[in-house]
Amino acid sequence: MEIISLTGPDSHRLKREPGVGSCSLGGPDTDLQVAPGDTINWSAFDPYSTPAGSHWPRWITYEGDDTGWAAWSQHRPIEGLTWSPQSAQDLDASRADIHSLSVRVRRAPLRLVLPPGHNFFAGGDLILFTPVLAPGAQCPTVGFSPTTTLPIMPALARAASVSVSVQPLRKPFDCASLLQFTELRHLQLSGSMTNLEALAELRGLTGLHLRFVPEMAGLPSLNAWPELLQLIAWNVDDREGKRLRTELRRAVHEGWEYSSVSKSRSAEWFATEYRLPFSAWPPKSARAAVKAFRAAEKAVGTATTEFTVETAVRGFVAAINRLPRIETTEREDAQAAVALLATDTPLGDLRKPADDWFETTRDF
Repeated sequence: MEIISLTGPDSHRLKREPGVGSCSLGGPDTDLQVAPGDTINWSAFDPYSTPAGSHWPRWITYEGDDTGWAAWSQHRPIEGLTWSPQSAQDLDASRADIHSLSVRVRRAPLRLVLPPGHNFFAGGDLILFTPVLAPGAQCPTVGFSPTTTLPIMPALARAASVSVSVQPLRKPFDCASLLQFTELRHLQLSGSMTNLEALAELRGLTGLHLRFVPEMAGLPSLNAWPELLQLIAWNVDDREGKRLRTELRRAVHEGWEYSSVSKSRSAEWFATEYRLPFSAWPPKSARAAVKAFRAAEKAVGTATTEFTVETAVRGFVAAINRLPRIETTEREDAQAAVALLATDTPLGDLRKPADDWFETTRDF
């Protein structure tokens, strides 16, 4: 255990594990707990290094509103930073030296002038997010994990490489919103998708990756992209997966990069594998939620009265009440889990009363 002056003299104790190059700052589940409004002495990390001599931590996850990391990185480069601001921010990070920057926007607007890094990722309620490029800056490789929709982002319109990741059994992502990227060459999609037919308008695609896509109806034929040189499809809709595999055998020619269509999956496989909606939660909270769900599921499965089902559902929600930082997305996940518990009980579909049990028990 080491003493570190993070928010004041000797304010924190830091435990570094061998082989762990990351450090998290923020709420109860982090390595170093700080309040959102705390001023962070980022230079407190300057003395630390890895056994190989590189900066430690290499990757930082920070929940809070101090923006001093941008100036600090100008003399101490950051390999990877994930920032979750808790209040409205307007930050010029154009001089920051960060290889990969991620932001997660949930609570308030964020306007950010991006650093000249190689990779940028944005997740959460992206309607609240306004990215800006510094004059003359090139557009980085960008990735998104939207909780709602992908709004128009003029600053990123010239992105050549874009990835989008959502949960396989959550609200599908509308692929039509990708048409704003007029110079798109490489596209990676993961999770539930809709309006896949819109991808035919991205005529300049040279690479397309599809992963964990349970429904691919409307996906264009490969000849829609005359410059395509790579296709990777893995854990995707089995019907369309078979069609893609056949097309790929016909399309591959000299000059193509490694391509494959593998692990085509049925709708039942996705329903079983991704039934629980906690995969995006912090690991500690996810484990607790799964444990509570399994206990409730067991009780519901043997119920002979509606009261038994109600008790199990309320017990599950009470367990979620005890977890930290349950916000809009987590609330929706918890409600989805309640619906799963109540859909197919020995007493039939009890989703309607279960909604009332959920609302009257939750305190988040």
